[in-house]
Amino acid sequence: MSTVRQTILETLSTRGPLPLEELARDAAHTPMALRYHLARLMNDGQVVLQDAAHRGVVGRPQLLYALADEGHEELPKQYHQLAEQLIAEIIETQGPKQARVMLRRAGRRAAEAATPLRQGAGIQARVNRAAAFLSARGYLARVEKSNGDLLLRVCNCPYRRVAREHREVCELDIALVDALVDAPMKMTQCLANCDCACSFVIRKPK
Repeated sequence: MSTVRQTILETLSTRGPLPLEELARDAAHTPMALRYHLARLMNDGQVVLQDAAHRGVVGRPQLLYALADEGHEELPKQYHQLAEQLIAEIIETQGPKQARVMLRRAGRRAAEAATPLRQGAGIQARVNRAAAFLSARGYLARVEKSNGDLLLRVCNCPYRRVAREHREVCELDIALVDALVDAPMKMTQCLANCDCACSFVIRKPK
């Protein structure tokens, strides 16, 4: 994202909805120059227009530019710090064993959001569904063949930094994959170990 558009988002976040002229002044750009960037942000769903008349503003109605939910997602975040603190608190108060139990339960619960398969769906369909489900959540998963078995390779861990600090977090992914494929499997690689991927070998039924 360009520096100008990032400035627009940060300005709207700190000051709230603003008319074009005031937003341009804060961003140190002319209104004409800012229109291009605002159009891009609106096209991406990160900024929306509001009618100031509905906000109790007296005088000629003005159109205000406001930050949309998608715009908030582009602002700086520290989710990993929150996750690390929560995991550390669970481990300290409940113990490592109970923390792993809770994370496995969370993984199985996450799997419940996957699209149901037809009754009797085979292992290939279940593994393909697992790859699609994980990829939609940022895991970048793909299915390969491995000595007659199936290999589910996960190339990105959305919480890699947390997992490196607290390996218990890996229990969530193991339980998630296990619930999705519903077949004997073994984790052979892990991103938290600095491997190139998290790899799960799924045994095909004989």
